Amino acid sequence: MIPGPIELEPETLQVLAQPLLPHYGKEWLELYHQTVGMLKEVFQTKEEVLMIPGSGSAGLEAALGSLLGLSGQTEVKVLVLRSGFFGGRLLEIARAYAAPEDVLLLEGEPDRPIPPEQVEELLASDPKIKVVAAVHCETSTGLLNPVREWSEVCRRHGRILVVDAISSLGGVELRFDEWGLGICVSASQKALEAPPGLALVAISREAWEEIRSKESPGWYLNLRTWRAYAERWAEWHPYPVTLPVSIILALRHSLERILDEGLEARFARHRKIARLLRQGLRNLGFELLIPEEYSSPTVTTALGRPDFPAEEVIAGLKRRGILIAGGLEELHGRIFRIGHMGSQATPEMVLPVLFHLEELLGEAGLPVEPGQSLRGVQLQPTDFPGN
Repeated sequence: MIPGPIELEPETLQVLAQPLLPHYGKEWLELYHQTVGMLKEVFQTKEEVLMIPGSGSAGLEAALGSLLGLSGQTEVKVLVLRSGFFGGRLLEIARAYAAPEDVLLLEGEPDRPIPPEQVEELLASDPKIKVVAAVHCETSTGLLNPVREWSEVCRRHGRILVVDAISSLGGVELRFDEWGLGICVSASQKALEAPPGLALVAISREAWEEIRSKESPGWYLNLRTWRAYAERWAEWHPYPVTLPVSIILALRHSLERILDEGLEARFARHRKIARLLRQGLRNLGFELLIPEEYSSPTVTTALGRPDFPAEEVIAGLKRRGILIAGGLEELHGRIFRIGHMGSQATPEMVLPVLFHLEELLGEAGLPVEPGQSLRGVQLQPTDFPGN
């Protein structure tokens, strides 16, 4: 129950056990293009989507490095919106590609989004800011940022918004075309329910125009390289490297399941399970880090109790076979994080966390009653898959 990678469904594991296919040729390209087509449906885009072997951070580096160009040779500035650890990751990547004076930071509070008005004020004051980088779901805290509103601001000022949707795509509403996103990056191992190893990158025409306008550094993580091979070798090998075919086939299988469920139904399921878990934690005396109105449907963070610290929550659940995550950097030792994305977002996965927490509190001699976590929680038979 960590915030990714998530446990894989048995059917997905069976796909991984199939014999390998070559990463080129008619049979493979048909499967490859089917997978890309399903990814476009999940991104809700008609624009180009790339599958780059690597972690989600590889996709973020490809996006920012390609947009910013060679350090010192362009006048492009980037504005990073940071409210947590992974916003800080975007800042690190930007600083690796741009001169220090060309990387601007707008620091937010850890428990609430940066207001769009603050973004607008900065963009209006500096026309050299061409790129804005932000996180959709800040996995380190469970904060869900207003990407749609930020994108509206960026579009009004003609800027490219790069979005880290690594722990949100497939579990939270995200409409790439309708919201006017510039580049959106996700990864295979979270709400998309596949193994780790693929960075998934959706790229708008406006972003491609910005990339083409400058010389970009690198080769593997240069989006111009991927576009060149997509055009030059389109008929047999439209990518520059050997692809992890087993991971792509597993992703294809999970995308079929996602689209069969339906995106709107899936988003509603994630919201409902998130509310169930958070109500249960509150019933057990745990304070949530993020107010409900700003919380992601895929990750929940809570503070340890004075009489039952976060580290004891994590260790106690681990002894009982349930793995959750702790806090990062300044939140280390203060919070615990529970992932509920994809196949985690079901009562069968979330209820044992709450029931074991009840028992752990009782074992520690703290007042708790059986079923206390479910007070005020409404569950129906249809909430359980198969009914």
